[in-house]
Amino acid sequence: MKTRHILYWFLPTLIVVSTLGIHGFEYLLTGNAESEYGSLFNSFYWTVVTVATVGFGDLSPETYWGRVFTIFVIIGGVLNYSLIVSTLTNKVGEYRSSQEKGLDPVKKQGHILVCSDDPAWMSKILGQNQQLVRERKIVLISPSTQHPLLTTEYNEVNWVAGDPQQVETLNKAAATSAHTAYVYFKNSNQGLITVLQLETLSKGELITLAQYVGSDFRKFFADVGCDHALNPYDLYVPMMLQAFRSQGGPSWIRGVVHQSQEHQLETQPLPVKFEGKTWIEYVHATKRSTGYMPLGIVMEEVVLINPSSEHVLRRDNQVIQLQSVAERKGGDLEEHGIEVLGMDDIRIEGHLLINSDNPIFIRRMLRELSRGELGDHIVVLTSLVQSEEIPENLSVEWIQDPTNTEEAFRKARASLAKVAFVDHLQDGQTFMAVLCLEQETDGEIFTIATFRDDNFDQHLLKVGCDFCLKFDDLIVPILAQSANNSGLGNLVSQLLSSDLSTQSLFVRRLSYDWTTANWEETILKIKKEYGYLPVGLIRRGTNKLLVNPHFGQLVNSGDSLIFIAKESALRGQHLFDLNHADQVVAQSPLTKTSEKTETGNDEDDLTQQALKLLRQGGDASSAHRLLMQAATLGSAEAKYELGILNFRGKGIPKNLDEAYYWFRESAISGYEQSQNVLSTIRILRETEQKFEDTEDQIPEFNPEMLKMFTPKQRRWFARMVVAMVQADGRVDLHERAFVHSAIQLLSDNEEILDLEEYFLHGKRPEVEPIELSKELRDRVMDSLLNVATIDRHFDQTECELLRNIALALGCDEQTVEQLLEIGNTR
Repeated sequence: MKTRHILYWFLPTLIVVSTLGIHGFEYLLTGNAESEYGSLFNSFYWTVVTVATVGFGDLSPETYWGRVFTIFVIIGGVLNYSLIVSTLTNKVGEYRSSQEKGLDPVKKQGHILVCSDDPAWMSKILGQNQQLVRERKIVLISPSTQHPLLTTEYNEVNWVAGDPQQVETLNKAAATSAHTAYVYFKNSNQGLITVLQLETLSKGELITLAQYVGSDFRKFFADVGCDHALNPYDLYVPMMLQAFRSQGGPSWIRGVVHQSQEHQLETQPLPVKFEGKTWIEYVHATKRSTGYMPLGIVMEEVVLINPSSEHVLRRDNQVIQLQSVAERKGGDLEEHGIEVLGMDDIRIEGHLLINSDNPIFIRRMLRELSRGELGDHIVVLTSLVQSEEIPENLSVEWIQDPTNTEEAFRKARASLAKVAFVDHLQDGQTFMAVLCLEQETDGEIFTIATFRDDNFDQHLLKVGCDFCLKFDDLIVPILAQSANNSGLGNLVSQLLSSDLSTQSLFVRRLSYDWTTANWEETILKIKKEYGYLPVGLIRRGTNKLLVNPHFGQLVNSGDSLIFIAKESALRGQHLFDLNHADQVVAQSPLTKTSEKTETGNDEDDLTQQALKLLRQGGDASSAHRLLMQAATLGSAEAKYELGILNFRGKGIPKNLDEAYYWFRESAISGYEQSQNVLSTIRILRETEQKFEDTEDQIPEFNPEMLKMFTPKQRRWFARMVVAMVQADGRVDLHERAFVHSAIQLLSDNEEILDLEEYFLHGKRPEVEPIELSKELRDRVMDSLLNVATIDRHFDQTECELLRNIALALGCDEQTVEQLLEIGNTR
């Protein structure tokens, strides 16, 4: 018999028997008319006190048999307590067990369902809905046998065990009265059926948001009524391409999508006072008064991004706008800038390399590349058999080989590639591919990679990856915000698109013709004159991103503007500097000559005047102004000479950043001399930055040796280090550290400039004899041998140079041969 059934008769029986028994023993049997137990109420009161084992002592039996009876009543009370505790314990245990097994039906309304077989995905959804977690408005549905988030901070969240494809499971979760359902299963078929069941049960009232994998499923989810469904490949593949075509764009997207940041996208009804007003009037007034940045409108379930300036707004329109936190009224100031990764310059020439064993990624990347008009040759390095789905408008070379071997990279001509897109299903393979690519190209290639595991990006960045992003980085934030913000998912998808006919996100550097203006003026000017909608800004030099700039922030030439526009509208515009994404092909001298004939010789005249002024020792500042005018007119030679002036510090302060900028601009215009110095000026610029970080430390050379040098010997040694680095015609990542340390050995600015000039133009300083003590000579030769072999190559040129230096120092032939033998052994 169950305990609760015993309780049903035991407690009432105990109370009746106890009350009548004490009444009989103390009153009826004794015949004591003055006994307190003569009243049945007093007898009942005594029973309650005794059974409860309180023992107040105000009523106590006086007869022998009454006291014996009391003992039995007390024992009955203790037994009663035991039965009650046992029953309650069983009930609580059953309740907790039912909860832990997900068996309890849910009694909620307006709650959120999270249906998935992936606990990590569930955790991300809950992380984006913290307020709802605290209000206990989330219910998990999972086929697991225990709470799917048992080991996490969300182990108290309600859950229902079972297959969400089954109506019984959904009914147990009160799906018909839920507000929103998030759905993701590793098998997209299960996700599709779950969405179908949810939409059927709720008669289309439930907001369903899903994640899937597979190009065909998008249509199927739409057919069953899913409100918004996302495929990770449709987001992260375009983001990888955008990291190449519009550097800094993915960082802006992340900044506005992730709710953990200081900005968020929201869809709001159009204020009544703007009914009948134009789009540009609304943008101007909103930005000025609140600091919010309108991006587009939603009308009749269609998202219209960056409408024309004269577009007339209607009462039923909703506005998608970018909002900053309340503390940033008006927008972001300089101190709110976010450092942007992936802003290193990309080679002007070279092919694109796709390194992957993931067929879905390769197929999606090729499709995305076919939408634009980049025109670059593409090399696919993969272990997979060549796909039959290669778009016809692409030039694709398919190499079937292991993806991480030196031989495979040589076949793919990785050392000549400008960009590599790396994606593997295992992060370890991605890591090895990035590491090998960076070593093969001496860090010259721009690598864009994906990862799956949390925080794995730190490992990729350490080996030189230029930009990396998580496979599903944007999915959960977009789904979470789409529940309450109509059109947000479509907005982000369009901004990442490469279609020529859609509004997309671009990042371009403002040309030197740009006149400084504040952000409010910039928005109005560029929107009215070009149709572009400026939304963000990246500062030149610091690479600091202002996601939603304050309307008073100044916009300077050289800053990178983030804006929304149609790609087809970018052609022929001179607002921005040309870059790799604008398909600027280096021109031959013949082409340049014909163009000059058509456009006139103004820029040539200005350039020659400046050069003549410099040759005659005239005012370098005046020469700089003439060259600036010629560069503005498009003279590649003038841009090169501006690079030289900034490099040498003539007429203006020395600035390697400016020098690099002008050399690159000249190289893009096809000037051969600039193309020759582009890689070396970048190394010198990195060296200068290291000066600021390392202060007086010179880590690459023996400190004892450095103390033994005289100033003359120190200068000679620095020149020999640079000569040894230049000997084989290439400067790898390890040798750059020696260049940095060699320059740091010098303190005289003229000597530093002289050494940098050698390195800039790829020339080797002459080997000159010098007097050194035997101990110092041995230390010097050991250091130079280390420089020669640090790249794991010791070719004939380096052998000859080392021999010449040793002979110039007076070493005998036997010592020289020993040095060369050690070098070859290393």
